[in-house]
Amino acid sequence: MRYECELIRDLLPLYQDGICSPSSKTAVEEHLGECDGCSSYLESLRSGEEIEQVIAAEKNEALDSQKKFFKRRSAVAGTIIAGIFMLPVLICLIVNLAVGGAGWFFIVLAAMLIPVSLVAVPLLAPENKGLWTLSSFCISLLLLFAVVCIITGGSWFFTASTASLFGICLVFSPFAARSKPIASRVGGHRGLAVLGLDTVMFVLMMISIGITGGLGLGYYSLAGRISLPIIGLVWTIFLTVRYLKLNRSFKTGICLGSASLMMFIHELLLDLSANSTSFYIRTDSDRYVFGTNILFGAVLMLLALIFAGIGFIANRNRRKEK
Repeated sequence: MRYECELIRDLLPLYQDGICSPSSKTAVEEHLGECDGCSSYLESLRSGEEIEQVIAAEKNEALDSQKKFFKRRSAVAGTIIAGIFMLPVLICLIVNLAVGGAGWFFIVLAAMLIPVSLVAVPLLAPENKGLWTLSSFCISLLLLFAVVCIITGGSWFFTASTASLFGICLVFSPFAARSKPIASRVGGHRGLAVLGLDTVMFVLMMISIGITGGLGLGYYSLAGRISLPIIGLVWTIFLTVRYLKLNRSFKTGICLGSASLMMFIHELLLDLSANSTSFYIRTDSDRYVFGTNILFGAVLMLLALIFAGIGFIANRNRRKEK
């Protein structure tokens, strides 16, 4: 035999996987034709691989079986908990029917859906439990608002609903955007989708407040002058940080400059200096009055120019190095 068994056996795993070189493959096959021991060793390797595949298949089968078992247990537990929550609803129905009328029954029924959505739904949902829980909670909350509003004859449903949904979106929409159904649709623009949703809910909330309160055009004018510059600042900062391909110093300068511009716009639209501490600059012929808002805006603009300058110099030096 041209090659030693020890050398061939070192090559057998590569030969079995089909990743050895053509010359090594030829040498192994020549040796296997002459050596029964190495041929038996190769068969043992193949048998071991088959055993590993069988073990892996049985492992996956066992895991799937356990997964189905726990899903069934969770579904049963969720059903039992939902049934327990229905007991006070049934008692309330009996009492309401006994005394006449069933108005409070529907309020209790709608109210009990909230704990059910928080406790039973996570057990019943097969996957995306967080998204299902959040969605069912929002629906049950809106249903409770609607029932109470109808029974009491109120007109605050849209104001309460939009305000509650805005708060929920503000806190939980970043987490909901990570769930598979939403992440697969928005792709790498989760932040854009979350901020867009928050903006829409805020605008709907402000509109609902104006409609419900009958506040008229004066309210919308004031709300727009206060809110729109702030919304513009938030969007500018987000788009700058997320999408502009600039160095950090330049981005910081843009964000500070945007904040300064927002303060100047607020001063122009709201005349904040009339209701804030004023600063005076005297000359021989006149005296100039500056509000606190203007002063802070000027400081931010100065910082913005400094950071933008640092970013410009850093970018120029980087280009020279290349």
